[in-house]
Amino acid sequence: MGLDILLIGLALLGDPAPPAATELQYRIVPRYYTADDGLPQSGVNAIVQSADGYLWIGTFGGLVRFDGSRFETFRADTGLRGAEAPEGDRAGPGSDRILALHEDDAGRLWIGTQDAGLSVFEDGTFRQLPACGDTCQIGAIVQDRRGTIWLASNEGIFSVDPADGRAGQVPGSARSGHHHIAIDPVGRIFVGGYGGLHLLEADRLRAIPLPDGHGRVHLLKSEAGTLLIGTERALYRFDPENGRWLSLGVELPAYATRDGDGRWWVATRAAQVMREDAGGAWHAVPELDGLGISSMSVDDEGNLWIGGASRGLLRLRTPLFGLFAEAQLGTPKAGRAVVGDGGAGLWFGLSCDGLRHWREDGSIVVVEFQEAMENDCVASLLLDREGTAWVGNAGGRLGRLVDGSVEHVAAFAPHASVGVWQETDGSYLVGSGRSTYRLVLDAAGREAGRHRIEALEGMSINQVVASARGGRWFIGDRGVLRLVGDRVVEQWTPAEGLSSRFARALHEDVGAGVLWVGTYGGGLNRIAGGQVRHYGQDNGLFDDTVSCILSDDSGRLWLGGNRGVTLLPSPRQAGDEIASVGYAASDGLVPAEINGGVAAACHRDTRGRLWFALVEGFAAVDPAAVGPVEPPSLRPHIEHVAVAGRPRKSDGSTLVLDPFARNLEIRYTAINLSQPLNTRFRFRLSGFDEDWVEAGSNRSILYPSVPWGEHLFEVQASVLGGPWSPAAATLRIRHPQPWYQRPWIWMLATALGLVVLVGSTRAEREDPEPSPSRLRARGRGPR
Repeated sequence: MGLDILLIGLALLGDPAPPAATELQYRIVPRYYTADDGLPQSGVNAIVQSADGYLWIGTFGGLVRFDGSRFETFRADTGLRGAEAPEGDRAGPGSDRILALHEDDAGRLWIGTQDAGLSVFEDGTFRQLPACGDTCQIGAIVQDRRGTIWLASNEGIFSVDPADGRAGQVPGSARSGHHHIAIDPVGRIFVGGYGGLHLLEADRLRAIPLPDGHGRVHLLKSEAGTLLIGTERALYRFDPENGRWLSLGVELPAYATRDGDGRWWVATRAAQVMREDAGGAWHAVPELDGLGISSMSVDDEGNLWIGGASRGLLRLRTPLFGLFAEAQLGTPKAGRAVVGDGGAGLWFGLSCDGLRHWREDGSIVVVEFQEAMENDCVASLLLDREGTAWVGNAGGRLGRLVDGSVEHVAAFAPHASVGVWQETDGSYLVGSGRSTYRLVLDAAGREAGRHRIEALEGMSINQVVASARGGRWFIGDRGVLRLVGDRVVEQWTPAEGLSSRFARALHEDVGAGVLWVGTYGGGLNRIAGGQVRHYGQDNGLFDDTVSCILSDDSGRLWLGGNRGVTLLPSPRQAGDEIASVGYAASDGLVPAEINGGVAAACHRDTRGRLWFALVEGFAAVDPAAVGPVEPPSLRPHIEHVAVAGRPRKSDGSTLVLDPFARNLEIRYTAINLSQPLNTRFRFRLSGFDEDWVEAGSNRSILYPSVPWGEHLFEVQASVLGGPWSPAAATLRIRHPQPWYQRPWIWMLATALGLVVLVGSTRAEREDPEPSPSRLRARGRGPR
């Protein structure tokens, strides 16, 4: 599947049945990684994230380190390393067949293999340890409170001292068939496997009877106060304090992990996936069935990682946005506009497929109006003060809903989109083409006249917003203008500092005295005290297109754009840069593009949910369910250094170059497991680069030559919308100048040369009668 993104429709998480047509639908958007992406083998047996952020993956083709963008494989030294070793591979643990991974509290990575026992990775080096022999199979690794490492193997249960690697076997555990270890919150060690469940007491294993006559343990995990235990038939919670077993109703459990919300995901031997909801109930996730799962883990960014026995690696996360699309609307057409219906319902306008009314009782009513208005391509929606819904189409027509049907009200320029808004005095504003009108209606609601607003002539209007200082803001392709009556009293265009004339959205923060203006392609503008600040992808904004702006109860701003939805967690703290968090397909926005450029493309409903018109249907998010968030701060690493194409190891954090060394290559990265394609870098080398060099997504730099002396190489990383790394990854570089190239040597050589020259001149002056040989040498000898 390579770089393709698979879209899997998932019913409301926690609901065992498919959603009703009028419920929001949540979609998981998995990302599959296979050999096409650099994974050495499709069987993923173990996954763990180390403290430095890397994801370590155990396969039958070697140990893999993953930064979100690149897989680096560490293979066992089989004697074939060199020309026959795959390019980019590095020496690794004792075997390529990895079954278990664990990072201890000192940052050491412990590796359990299928056929070569135990290895440990520390300070960039692998060591093979003799615990349980060099041929045993290790299925699980944990560390207890004292720091001791515990192994479950086919040779028994072993303890390992991490300081010296010495191992001891638990008496009576030899060839016991134990494959799982868990340590509960009070430090008790439990082991499980084909021999059942045991508790380690006084260096002995004490058997704990399994419920319902079961005899094997296939899953063993610790949680607060209890254990999650899967037998050969069912899943249970076991309370070690009172010995009670609680059946959870999940059959044939095999693998489990808890997500960022603390809820368990369980893969079964029947190739199903079950998920625990907030109330403790378990529900099937049928869209993930049949994957042949062999491992599960969660990273610190909230991603759930699933290893397949034959399908590689899968990343997914719980969707934040719910969809209201084809399943509910009955059509895959683009969403154009959304407004409330005066109660708990909503009106949805579609691209050339009429209207949908989602009523308070959950039913959906289809309203077609092509006959009344020549086409049913919605361009704008309005709910007026009397509760009447108005619709402008893309064919120059304006209508309103009367008794469930659209009634034609007025016609404007043919083939032009019509936008409709209402003034504070109850009159209506209509934008069509490059003209804006005040519409006069009679008592029956029919057009009685129209007044063209000359100050707006030639301007295409996208949005009209009431101003806290009086009048209205008109937002369009000439910037933003504030009119009181028909007179322009304030304007913001490129001449006044606006980043683009193509304005699309405006939000006024009255309390802060700030005007926010979103543009198409020009990012976001903050206007305060007569000054304009621009924000784009180069100074913190996730997306340079801002088609709508909505606020929530916490004062955060949500922006709809081409890349998805951007959240500004603290807009009032914006300075030269702004903090933002981007949401796209992996968060449930399928597809991620917001369909802006029309009136009412986004809407906040009576429940506080925020709605966004998509290029297919609509999406909604409940800001109250989104806790405090901040843009991620990435951790950069220097991974590889080479001189003239040959890898070099640095002495600690210092690299010493040979004299006249050429072609210094430095490869760096940053851990970004959620949005690797949005990672950006910058670097600098003191004494060479005058300032930070923007590298974009490039992850290496080649210096043809490095000046003599001592230098510091630094690299920082950021994700779009996030800050630069607070701490740079650094490498000190010493390039000592050869002794014969040093200035004092040249000065000495020059001085000695002058001494010789002066001495020779004096000798000639003291010898007024040159010898015949000298004369011949000068061409003056006798002929």
